[in-house]
Amino acid sequence: MVYKINIAKTKTIGELQKEFNTIFPFLKIEFFIDPHVMGKGSAKNKMINNATQIGDIQKIKDVHTIALESNFSVSNLEQKFENELGLHIQVFRKSGNVWLETSATDSWTLAEQNEEGEMLAKAFRQERENFDDHDVY
Repeated sequence: MVYKINIAKTKTIGELQKEFNTIFPFLKIEFFIDPHVMGKGSAKNKMINNATQIGDIQKIKDVHTIALESNFSVSNLEQKFENELGLHIQVFRKSGNVWLETSATDSWTLAEQNEEGEMLAKAFRQERENFDDHDVY
């Protein structure tokens, strides 16, 4: 399945995160100042505040549409944001009551990551994530 997210310079990181989380309810994306090395996590002090507007960190013209597919690998999605927008993202998966960076499983598809998060949520009897409840990792 193909999903599309429109990214405008006035949109905040938090708004993008909510749109992504609506598509993949057991995943979230975080934005960072620097790219991460494949297979390694990103430093917390390099995370960009979710109130930041895209236009404040990247020069885009009008609106850019990112097409997402559930069969994209995590690394493919991260590269897509990097190549098309110059934005550095990291995908996180819900694991019980914490969010884990998917850096060790970047080769998994978004669908596989989301299913794993759902399975873990059921094991921990968690309901769908309240996205406004921001965990600090």
